[in-house]
Amino acid sequence: MLFASRPYPLLTQVIVGGVDDTGSRVFSVDPFGSVTEEKCVATGSGSPIAYGVLEDRYREDVTIQEMLPVVVKAIKSAMSRDTASGDSFDVSIIDENGYRELTDEEKNRIIEG
Repeated sequence: MLFASRPYPLLTQVIVGGVDDTGSRVFSVDPFGSVTEEKCVATGSGSPIAYGVLEDRYREDVTIQEMLPVVVKAIKSAMSRDTASGDSFDVSIIDENGYRELTDEEKNRIIEG
């Protein structure tokens, strides 16, 4: 009932990532269905701020563990400058071992580190 009363369509931007025979890959699917493969992806109202950090500090020659502080900094920067970004976040790791989300404790260690 509430959805039917919306004056505009429900828009979303999806991030799809995974590992295949060619390595790790991440894709962005925009609200119109266009798919682009990216080196790193951010979405949401705070994404321009997050992209500023990611584009400045992203490097392909580092491990996931070395990149996590950059990812968390990008998210925290967006959250502190964009009120629509909210006050919590999830970080997911997808690698050859599968999928997992960082715990709050792991995120806090990265933030404090």
